[in-house]
Amino acid sequence: MSFRRTSNYLFAVGFKNLHLIVLVSLAGLLFGCTSFGRGVAEAVLDDKTEDTRVCHAEGPPSKGLNSFLAAQEVAKREGNVERPLKILMIHGIGKHLPGYSGRLTNNLIEALGLDVRDLRTKSITLRDPEFGEKDIGLLTISRFTNKQKSRTVLIYELTWSSITDKEKKIIAFDDTVEHNFRRASLNATLKEFFNSHVSDTLIYHGEPRKKILSSVEQSFCWMSSSDWESHEKTATKTCDTQSMARQKKILNEDYVVISHSLGSRIVIDTVTYFSDLGHRQRAVSNTIQGDFSNISLRLYMLANQLPLLELGRERAPVRGEVSSYCSPAGENYEKKFLNKFPIYAFSDPNDILSYSIPPQFANEYLDSRLCPEITNVTINVTQPISLLGFGTFARPDQAHGNYDNDDRVIAMIANGIGTDQASPIVQEKCTWLETIDSDE
Repeated sequence: MSFRRTSNYLFAVGFKNLHLIVLVSLAGLLFGCTSFGRGVAEAVLDDKTEDTRVCHAEGPPSKGLNSFLAAQEVAKREGNVERPLKILMIHGIGKHLPGYSGRLTNNLIEALGLDVRDLRTKSITLRDPEFGEKDIGLLTISRFTNKQKSRTVLIYELTWSSITDKEKKIIAFDDTVEHNFRRASLNATLKEFFNSHVSDTLIYHGEPRKKILSSVEQSFCWMSSSDWESHEKTATKTCDTQSMARQKKILNEDYVVISHSLGSRIVIDTVTYFSDLGHRQRAVSNTIQGDFSNISLRLYMLANQLPLLELGRERAPVRGEVSSYCSPAGENYEKKFLNKFPIYAFSDPNDILSYSIPPQFANEYLDSRLCPEITNVTINVTQPISLLGFGTFARPDQAHGNYDNDDRVIAMIANGIGTDQASPIVQEKCTWLETIDSDE
């Protein structure tokens, strides 16, 4: 069910009496429920209102993904091994079909100066022996370059919602006419949205969580252990995650993950699992020299929900020891899992499903062995509008879903913030407050 109709409901329920009447009426105007509404809404929205959208970042300076591609060009000129940039896309709540990341991908590759796409795409139907012959997701792989072939990016798009689709059959009856026709229309909209989207969060805390995490683990494994040429056009197979840490090629590539919504929690849980795996393997084998501790993994979380999804769950195994593991002078520095784990949390304050990350969150709740480094980006990805004297309002659907089409978000991912390489739009439209750790 469309988020648009849900937005109408949320729009109205917070007010009483006259406010309720006005806002319910405006719901039709703002979201185009009638031709009259569309006409008035367009008249209001076409008013040349000043862009007052917030864009503020707090964190260490970042050069963005173009810095990886610049290094790639240098390496190629010097005749060194090619270092393709690999980006894993992970969706959040709701049903998704392959190709869901198309808008984000198109915007990003343009910002990265890539103008050639391989006509073919490749796909892997993911399997894990623990779950027998059952599919646990689809990994679709696309390759982009520039005309000079000096820059290469591989996009790995994971679609895992088929796992939760099966679970939702339990409540599918609730959306049928037999059960739905007695509900008020706006309540029916909200109920259907809950059944199709919010239910994923509940499902993730249950048994299917294992399959979802395995789906991401398999994606990480294929991304780190294979290259474009070695991938078949289509395949159904399992990657050996137990041997992933032994892949020497992992040191010659750059890895980025872009998640949305619930995807933020899924990524953190997966990387924490790999941290445990790496330490277990290191304890029993002298052949593992801490390969992962020499790389940096970047995570861009759009519509971040990490603090919300920390509620009521088992805490990370190693917490409150970031300085011990991540500072060169720390007593556990040699036991860290990643060299650095930069996390960029993008949150629209008008997104009811998104949260910024408090400064001490990483140290208190994330696994210290990951060496997390947080940058909070508070950004309005939709323009709040005036409600004719009754306050201001921002559409919840756009506030939750427009990150992938916001020029400032794309520019920060591509060119960072806080350096001379930052895009003009970021330098002009965004403010930045550098954060430092005075204990290091």
